[in-house]
Amino acid sequence: MPPINFRLLLVTDRHQTQGRSLQTVLQHAVKGGVPAIQLRERDLSTPKLLSLTREIQAIIAPYGVQVIMNDRIDLVLALNLEGVHLRANSLPVSVARRLIGVHRLVGISTHSVDEVRQASQDGADYVVFGPIFDTPSKRRFGPPVGLDALAAACRQSVIPVFAIGGITSTRVGDVRRAGAHGVAVIGAILARDDAVGATRELLVSLES
Repeated sequence: MPPINFRLLLVTDRHQTQGRSLQTVLQHAVKGGVPAIQLRERDLSTPKLLSLTREIQAIIAPYGVQVIMNDRIDLVLALNLEGVHLRANSLPVSVARRLIGVHRLVGISTHSVDEVRQASQDGADYVVFGPIFDTPSKRRFGPPVGLDALAAACRQSVIPVFAIGGITSTRVGDVRRAGAHGVAVIGAILARDDAVGATRELLVSLES
């Protein structure tokens, strides 16, 4: 099982970049020190997603950033990415593991303590749990689960838990005290005018 050597996971959504290209914002984020990126552009066709990923790989190559692809195991293998992130209703973790091997990461989105427990048992490397706080991008997954549910999920998990949903640098301390290994963010970096500064703020909060 690969080690989870990052505490900040940037989840992409090119519709939240305030009119800038995703490539531009990611370039700023990696300059700020973002260690891992989950590519989550689900509305793109395979050729466009392939092309975008190659462009992003070229941008981040000097920085040693880990790239995790949302759900597309075929592209993980084709592009030799570091891992796959599964939706809660996607392929079972065991099937994904068999396909991508033991040296790549398998993460999964979870929205309940039971799902976190199951992911731990099934052999995922990490889970993303939320939404913790209210956030527009996660409202379709239901109301925020809150810090108490996060704490319960972390107690039930033997693998790292990343909190997602309304995460800001000022809230990092709360989710870390609840037991989260780290945070997954979208708008907290992508929507900020200064993606370099926003990334550094989050990293400092995670270290304190």
